[in-house]
Amino acid sequence: MKLLLNDASFARRIAIANGSLRPLAESLAAELDPLFHREIYFPAEKALLSRAGGRCADDGELLAFDPFSPHEHRCPRCGRVYTGELHDRFWIYWYQLWLAERAVHAALLSSIFDDQRFAGLAQSILHGYAERYLSYLNVDNVLGPTRLFFSTYLESIWLLQICVAADLISAREPRLVETVRDRIVEPSRMLIAEYDEGASNRQVWNDAALLAAARLLGDDGGVDSAVHGSSGLSYHLRNGLLVDGSWYEGENYHLFAHRGLWYGVAMAERAGVALDTSDIDRFQLGFSTPFLTALPDLTLPSRRDSQYAISLRQWRIAEHCELGLARCDDQALHAALSRLYAADIPHRDTGRATSSADVERNSPPSALTRSDLSWRALLFARAELPELAGAEPASALLEGQGIAVSRRDSARVYIALDYGHSGGGHGHPDRLNLLLVDGETRWLDDFGTGSYTDRSLHWYRSTLAHNAPLVDGRSQRSTDGVLIAYEERGDFGWVRASAGVAGDVDVTRTIVSTPYYLIDVLDWRARRQITFDLPLHVDLEIVRGASELFAERLRGGDGTEDGFGFVRNTLVQHVGAGEPIAATAKQGQAVLRAWAECSADCQWWRAMAPGPPGRGDRAFRLLRAKGAAGRHRLVWDWSGRVGGVAFGDAIRVRLADGSVHEHRPASDAWLIELPRATEIELRGTRKKPTTSPETARSSLRNASPIVVSTRNATQIELGREHYRRSEESWEDAGGPSAVVQLRRTAAKTEISIRVPGSDRTFATPDATNPYDNEAPEINGDGVQLYLRSGESLSGWILVPDNGSSSVRVRQLDGWRATRAIEANWSPTATGYEMHIAIPGPAPEALDLIVNEKPTGRERRRGQLVLSGAGGEFAYLRGDRHDKDRLIPMRTDG
Repeated sequence: MKLLLNDASFARRIAIANGSLRPLAESLAAELDPLFHREIYFPAEKALLSRAGGRCADDGELLAFDPFSPHEHRCPRCGRVYTGELHDRFWIYWYQLWLAERAVHAALLSSIFDDQRFAGLAQSILHGYAERYLSYLNVDNVLGPTRLFFSTYLESIWLLQICVAADLISAREPRLVETVRDRIVEPSRMLIAEYDEGASNRQVWNDAALLAAARLLGDDGGVDSAVHGSSGLSYHLRNGLLVDGSWYEGENYHLFAHRGLWYGVAMAERAGVALDTSDIDRFQLGFSTPFLTALPDLTLPSRRDSQYAISLRQWRIAEHCELGLARCDDQALHAALSRLYAADIPHRDTGRATSSADVERNSPPSALTRSDLSWRALLFARAELPELAGAEPASALLEGQGIAVSRRDSARVYIALDYGHSGGGHGHPDRLNLLLVDGETRWLDDFGTGSYTDRSLHWYRSTLAHNAPLVDGRSQRSTDGVLIAYEERGDFGWVRASAGVAGDVDVTRTIVSTPYYLIDVLDWRARRQITFDLPLHVDLEIVRGASELFAERLRGGDGTEDGFGFVRNTLVQHVGAGEPIAATAKQGQAVLRAWAECSADCQWWRAMAPGPPGRGDRAFRLLRAKGAAGRHRLVWDWSGRVGGVAFGDAIRVRLADGSVHEHRPASDAWLIELPRATEIELRGTRKKPTTSPETARSSLRNASPIVVSTRNATQIELGREHYRRSEESWEDAGGPSAVVQLRRTAAKTEISIRVPGSDRTFATPDATNPYDNEAPEINGDGVQLYLRSGESLSGWILVPDNGSSSVRVRQLDGWRATRAIEANWSPTATGYEMHIAIPGPAPEALDLIVNEKPTGRERRRGQLVLSGAGGEFAYLRGDRHDKDRLIPMRTDG
């Protein structure tokens, strides 16, 4: 063996698998039994991601995956059965991963039981893939090159299973393994290596696959690159994992990425590749980190692009904890496993029999035993577990991640301020987001994200969908928040953090947690008059202090992910400056009461918008005020122990028993006066960072100005350096090109685009996009144009009409500043020309993109970008563009 264990260690593990872990081995063997009684099915087509495929049209639920039912797919919620190509090809996605993982199971079990049936099954799967792999087409992908799937990282996870299975069976079948190396491993790793995803969790899996492939092929250079390359294993251990051991993209992606890191670390250690001790220490912390922020019901907070309410009580997570415990006797993992193995809920179908390798299909919580684990436990878990001692979850601060969790009432009450790391591409614009949970009642919740292919994705990625502040109706800019203070002292604690949620606006949020209630204070300061919004996703009924509700339109930003396009049934109440209000909300028998006061005149809006994915719309509140500076003060009572609140220089909270808590902020502390002359002083002030959090900036920005003449046209030829590719390089795509000419007259700016080679695959007016939530025009030939004049941004997608010389023009979300535009087009012998006129003053900056999609493709193949491509890929860009990419324009003469 080469990949995970040496021969001596493997022999010891076989003995353990036939001893204390025999029930686990037998349960895995039983799940393979159906494969011995039928011919192995290999799909003829690659997997396809679409809007409809794999989801119930009625409730949005993922359809159940049955590996033996390629053409009938049942909704687990409503029972409806779906058929058709889109569902069948989405099923292929799960199936290819499932089948590759069964090759691993069979290969390992053949050694454990010394049973040729299992060896034959593994051989059949590997041989079948070796015969077919190159027949799958690397085309029309969503996120990177791949033959079997629609995203590169999925091929990486699949290839990793193939490599492990081949390694496990190499002693029995060396000739078959040689074939697998030649026909699968080498060509697949070449595809994967083309698409480096940098800091993404997906690149962790690319690295793991590349490391496994290099080891199987005896490529020492490839091993070094996968471990020590610019985005290799060491990079992710040091940068993807933060100082507290959490993955920077949040809990959901932590679980996914950390499993990939485990493969990388295990294979690197087996290969004798040195890893930094501090990186391994951080890696070890990561096994237990998700439990630090878990909600009272042992689900993850649905932060960032997370599925909603993922339970930690799943076999995959228990196994990962055991892998961590095998490496280090960690008391945090003792406590985690004690909770996961507790028999306080029913044991149900865990979903392991239909598991799709390391791409999780999250299941409802289940009681678990070690027999519910998988093949990794057979190779690495302890032969016997120590006595597991549980511990009540405590308050926690993850300073790297930037989330502070206060737990009260024996951890039944959960209060969290999510202030810190932006989370990268999977982050949401929700700095200073507040969560409040009492047992099973989620008062202030984070809804995570639904389907990536559904339009609702844009809602869940808006600030408006969170309990976090926004400015002038626009979602927060991507930023990291800063911790100002944190301290827990018995039943009382506080956290104060700040974030620059807009370019010139700083917001500070202070949360003070007590046994019965919390205090919530927001302060904002800007260099101009702003509209300051605070969404609160709870249906509060104001019972005192506000005007009557009346219908009015709630106005906000026009960006795709500003969120205001999703709200409906909007009502508003007015409250004067300094006037307190009292409100209540109910969920079943639970009651939440709130008191609030604002330093400025404010509006309390009520609106309907999507709630948790697949659960319909919900009512929420939005608190809106205006001013260059201001303060909101709120008190939230979940316990029913608060009798009233008075706002003045201090906040006086009167409890139902007549006692009073007086809260008074200080510059670097929070003072609480309790009955019997008791005073609590909360401090824990952090040092201010010496520099602002660094924001990544594209190397393509700050380009030299385009000089546009009033006499002669300025001509720019677009080619190799301007090409954003998908599966094919510029050369392999036949060298797409375009010529752009710009000219300025006294009354307008003229732009001409000549595309010499085009199949003229223009989207028709009635075109739809069955694949994702992008506009249908992007999957065809056409032009995207972006202009900036002062602070005004205007952008359009322009698509010729095949039946005339006219051009359909659609203004783009986030680029809606009013600006006149005229366009026409004409065909050429092998392509087309488009002529655009922009009446009025010359724009200060512009950029232009030419989309190209040859006949026979479903998605566009690439883009020619005026500002340059710099090796970029066209995946997931839609019609969006970074305003900082626009090229300054200067008129000469």
